Amino acid sequence: MTTVLSDPEVFGLDESSVTVAVRIDGNGGRHRVLLDGSVVTEAEGPGVHVHRLEGLTADRDYCIGIEADGAARAVHDGYFPERVRTLPAARANEVGRFATLNDLHFGEPKVGGVLDDQMEYGDEGLPGFPLIRDSDDDTPYWRYMNEDAIAEINAAGVDLAFIKGDIANNGLSWQFEAAAEAFGRFEMPHHAFLGNHDYFAVRDGASVDGYELLDQAPAPRSVELGGWRLILLETALPGEDVGGFDEQRRSWLASQLDETRDAGQPCLLLMHHQPVPPEHAHVFPNTIGIDPADSVPLFELLGRHPQLRGVLIGHTHKNRVRYHRASGALPFIEVQCSKDYPGGWGHYRLFADGSFRQEVRRTATPRALAHSARCREMFRGGYRAFALGQLAERSFEVPGPA
Repeated sequence: MTTVLSDPEVFGLDESSVTVAVRIDGNGGRHRVLLDGSVVTEAEGPGVHVHRLEGLTADRDYCIGIEADGAARAVHDGYFPERVRTLPAARANEVGRFATLNDLHFGEPKVGGVLDDQMEYGDEGLPGFPLIRDSDDDTPYWRYMNEDAIAEINAAGVDLAFIKGDIANNGLSWQFEAAAEAFGRFEMPHHAFLGNHDYFAVRDGASVDGYELLDQAPAPRSVELGGWRLILLETALPGEDVGGFDEQRRSWLASQLDETRDAGQPCLLLMHHQPVPPEHAHVFPNTIGIDPADSVPLFELLGRHPQLRGVLIGHTHKNRVRYHRASGALPFIEVQCSKDYPGGWGHYRLFADGSFRQEVRRTATPRALAHSARCREMFRGGYRAFALGQLAERSFEVPGPA
């Protein structure tokens, strides 16, 4: 059987590294990653491989290629551009690093199949709609995808970790307990807040305190890191898919933003749901975002605070950066879920000049890559286009205030 090279991706970058992924099928012969025509790393064997190419020069174009013995060279496309440019060198001192996870869905029984009217994962039955169950492996995918991501976060040496909601798939006690056990593996302080799935037990009349089971203080609250303030805002409405931003949350957030503005302190806002402008309210996943009636005052509030450098969001299971007129240049940054494709976490670096950098990383253990590769093919292969986003939406710098 010949070697088949497929699914090449430039997954992430910063000022000194580029990360690429590729799938090798067939006899699993040796493959090589090239920069400007020279081999910089190689590996062999079948499966998905992730290569982090380090020691690069900042603010420089590199020509990227992948080749394998007995296979055609990787074809360049929108996910695998022929040339990429590393980020510019930082202009200020780095003052802190943190990581994020979101949409962990501990206890999820299946992913994929044919979506039902409620956009829930349905049953298998049509070609091109694979159904992946948590019983397919000896260990449920939601357990090892999240535990392996936590191990990578530990290895990255960040100062803090944040979990941006949808921790327990149905808001059940045993799901929170499984998550708490996994979170016990963090080697740095971690801060979790809840999303819509974390309250689904109320639909059956149950009362489950996820914060207590996770040994976490309820949100809203804030955390200080390197002179920055990281503001944690809960947006869930118990029992509902949509989120809300009522007067109580509005007043609390306004006070946090006023404090940081008066102190000249840069800050980031972390929340679960994405706000939704009225003109886009009927397009999924906006149909399960923050109610537009609540989103409009949120946009206006945030737009008055230039010390707020970004809004970090989960919920949509996709990598995307959006801007809204009322909020000016403020980026609203959605990040992929940790439990399926592409499966991973966000890495953030804070700088003294009020700038920050994001690099979304793909969990790269063999079992995580095998699972995320299966999920990539869901929904007739359309899940890749939905979830992955563009390179510039995964790896970028947000400059400090002008």
